[in-house]
Amino acid sequence: MSFHHRRRGEDHGIDDWLMTYADMITLLLCFFAVFLSVSVQKRMTEAQLMKPIIITSGAPDDIEANTPLQPQPHIVVPTSTEIGNHITAMQMSSSTFFDSGSATLTEAGKKVLANEVSILKSPKYHEYEITVEGHTDDTPIGSDSEFRSNWELSSARASAVVQFFIEQGIEPFKLRAAGYADTFPRVPNRDAHGNPIPENQAKNRRVVIKLEKMEQAD
Repeated sequence: MSFHHRRRGEDHGIDDWLMTYADMITLLLCFFAVFLSVSVQKRMTEAQLMKPIIITSGAPDDIEANTPLQPQPHIVVPTSTEIGNHITAMQMSSSTFFDSGSATLTEAGKKVLANEVSILKSPKYHEYEITVEGHTDDTPIGSDSEFRSNWELSSARASAVVQFFIEQGIEPFKLRAAGYADTFPRVPNRDAHGNPIPENQAKNRRVVIKLEKMEQAD
């Protein structure tokens, strides 16, 4: 074998080694690129999940602005119940509006609701439906009550608020009333041993006023 022939063979072996090395480097770069992409995507997803759910565009800004910074007897807490819909909710302690076991609005409760009516009747919210929800704690209705169950009591309270809104000039077709008894507590009514938690039960006795933007007809 000639010198020149051996030299060409050796050069060919070196070229193969360099090509294999280059392929390995390329694969490593691709691996790190994919790893970085997945890592960044995971961090973005986690950051999105940690963001608080906020009221979507079109929600009543005036109601948000009236939210007290500290808990008050008249609690107004805007919340978003479903992303993509124009929904907000005002949650208010039922003790402000009703005596224990009663579905008759108190004078103090009427004054509070009258202030909300001025907002709800504004042209800005003409396209919103208003749903009033009644919620109770899990304490059974007493035998001397005019209501047979918390279902009847919560429904009657929601209806009383709706009737007041109608009397104040809100269009009836925009109003809904719903009673949920103790099926949707904000916090547990009882501890692990089944004992009542009075402060939690007070939070669960509430009136919720939800505003949802009506769908436009095609």
